[in-house]
Amino acid sequence: MSKRRHKHPPAPETPQDEGTSPPEQAQQEPEAAQQVEEKTPEQKLGELEDKYRRAVADLANAHKRFQKERERTGKFAVVAFVGKLLPMIDSLSHSLKSAQESHDAAALIEGFRLIEAQMLQILSDSNIRPIQSVGKPFDPEVHHAVTTDITDKVPPGTVTEEFGRGFMMGDFVVRPAQVKVAAAPQKAEAEDDASKEEEQEES
Repeated sequence: MSKRRHKHPPAPETPQDEGTSPPEQAQQEPEAAQQVEEKTPEQKLGELEDKYRRAVADLANAHKRFQKERERTGKFAVVAFVGKLLPMIDSLSHSLKSAQESHDAAALIEGFRLIEAQMLQILSDSNIRPIQSVGKPFDPEVHHAVTTDITDKVPPGTVTEEFGRGFMMGDFVVRPAQVKVAAAPQKAEAEDDASKEEEQEES
């Protein structure tokens, strides 16, 4: 007996839109998705405004944190500095009490010297040092001339006296020294004469 072979029915064809070829249909699908995802100018502007508001809020919060940290650091610095001053105040109190009880001026002077040494040590610990002035050439960067000293014992321009001690922190001048500066007698007299002549001309 011969076996009959059954023929499989043909696969159904995929329906296509009339007038649209497969390549054109594939091209239209991403274009439609792009149109859906594209945002309007109003939406983009809204997103930018939201980002701006968030950035401003973050900046304000960072500024507040910085202010609090600076205040906290400043308080600690003040407390540390005051803590260094307290022993000096104790020394001053002890010196005054000792001088009152013994009526000894030498003890009072010695107490003041001790306090000065303690103060200079406190400044040295903070990298603040006094400016050496007497006997040094006048330096406008660190000295402030208060008056002149008419003398021929030292070269002109030499600091002969210090009225107020100056201090520096590293290369920064905290306060210039208030000094008296030597001037040659002849030059000083000439300057005085010139000054008098100017006064007479003005009058």
